Parts: sequence; structure tokens; C-alpha cells
Amino acid sequence: MIPIVNALTPVLSLILVGFLIRRSEFLSPSFWPCAERLTYFLLMPAALIHSLAGKKIGSLPWFGILLTVEGVVAASALLVILWGAANRRMGGGVFTSLFQGGVRFNTFVALALAESLFGRDGLFLAALGAGFMIVLINVLCVSAFSLTVGNGAGLDLKRLGVDLVRNPLIIGCLLGIGVSASGWQLPAAVDGTLALAGKAAFPVGLMAVGAAYRAGNLARHWQPLLVSCSIQFLCKPVLAWWLTAATGLTGAAAGAVLLLFSVPTSPASYILSRQMGGDHDSMASIITAQTCLSFVTLPVTMWVLL
Repeated sequence: MIPIVNALTPVLSLILVGFLIRRSEFLSPSFWPCAERLTYFLLMPAALIHSLAGKKIGSLPWFGILLTVEGVVAASALLVILWGAANRRMGGGVFTSLFQGGVRFNTFVALALAESLFGRDGLFLAALGAGFMIVLINVLCVSAFSLTVGNGAGLDLKRLGVDLVRNPLIIGCLLGIGVSASGWQLPAAVDGTLALAGKAAFPVGLMAVGAAYRAGNLARHWQPLLVSCSIQFLCKPVLAWWLTAATGLTGAAAGAVLLLFSVPTSPASYILSRQMGGDHDSMASIITAQTCLSFVTLPVTMWVLL
């Protein structure tokens, strides 16, 4: 329980800091859109390249991890799509918030907990699983935005292709995986620069979430909150538990994979929502609610399923 609280408290604290800064008007309101763009176009891609480049799979059970994490991500996306199809009156912007709230995961919390609970081996296994997930998740989320919001909402393959090719998060993923697959090592100076820039992505993104929060949002967005939390904290852990058994994963590998699907959604969801025309109010509410709920759901999930 203590490692979980220690990993989640900084996340919630920075959201609160952003909320207080915005309410106190310590910074100009014009600061936050600039901070969001900086995070989206520079800091988050740097974090992705640094985390994915140079990873060596070796003799790890990488194929079982790949099948499990991609299977759970695909299943969770399908669940959101089916629910959206049954509730057509929901706006496209709210749907993208629900989609991200049910598909994305908080990498920072997952990796911090993996090391605390399973040691350095668990940390590497969790990072490997996260690397497999990141590209698929970003492709799915950008596709959801491209198909449901904006003037071009609908099946426009050209617009979808342009959105995918131009998305900085996907570019960062592909660059990181490309470096890793090539066997190259980033020069120490480049890797250090990316690591330093990447470290700023999470605190800036979390404070932007807090700055966007509005009183009453939780009640107003109760439906996407309820559905996204059900998928994130119930469906995904159970699916992960079943697939780890089906693929033969055990020990730290099974624990690390289960952990990836028990954490709240990612703060990057808010940045993507702002930049691609989603409903950022509902997205901020989902991030805040899931982070708070995970103080209860995470220890219960790990205790019951491990």
C-alpha cells in the first residue's frame, strides 16, 4: 500500500498545484495554452524517444508480453467503441475523452510502482510492455480524434493519414523504436538532453490538468467518468489477468503487465485533447477522478489478482 500511495501522491499533488495556480492567477491565463503546446510538441516526444531507444529484449518473455498488452489495449478500445455506438447522442469530443480514459495508462505511475513492487527486473519488464503499448495506443487515440471531431469528422482516410503522420507522439514512438531496433546507442549528450526534457513533460502536463479543472465538472460528466473508470479499473485488469495466464507469463512479468492495466489514465490525454479539438473539460475530470480512485483500486486489484 505504501509504494502505491508514494507513487500516486506526487501525481495528485501536481494536479492540485496547477488548480491553485490557475485560481490564484499567479500566472497569466495565456501561460497554460503555451505550456500545453510545449509539452505536446517537444517534451512528451523527448520522453518517448528516451524511454524507447536502446531497450534490449534479450531472453525476456517478450512475445507473451506483446500478445497480452496489445490484446488488452485492442479489447479496451473495442469496448469503448461499442459503448459509443450504443450512445450515439454523445458528442465526438466527449467520446474522445471516454476513449482516452479507457485506453491510455499513466506510464509514470506504472513504472514507479513496478520498481517499488518488483525491483529492477520488474521495472524493465514494465518498460518493455509500455513500449509495446505506446505506439498502438497513440495510433488508436489519434484515429479516434481524426474520425470524430473537427470539420472533417467521419471516415476521411486522407485526413486520418495526415493526422497520424504529423502527430508528434507517434513520431517520438517510431523514432525511439527505430533506434532500439537498429541496435544503435544514442550519443550520451543527446540521450541526456532527451532525458532532461522528458522529465519536464509529466509535471507540466499534470499542472495543466489541474489548471483546466472546473468545479462541477465531475457531476456534469458523470457518464463518461463511470464508463471509463469501469473499463480502466475493472475490465482491463481482468482481461490482463486472463491473458497473462493464457500466454504463460508468471512472476515479475505477470505482475508488471497487470500493473500496466491497473493504473489511471495518462496526463498526456489532456494535452492531446486540447491540441486535437476534444472535450478537454471532461478529459480533465476523468484524469482527476481516476487518479483519486486509484488510491483504492490499485492495492485491491494487485491483492486480488496477483
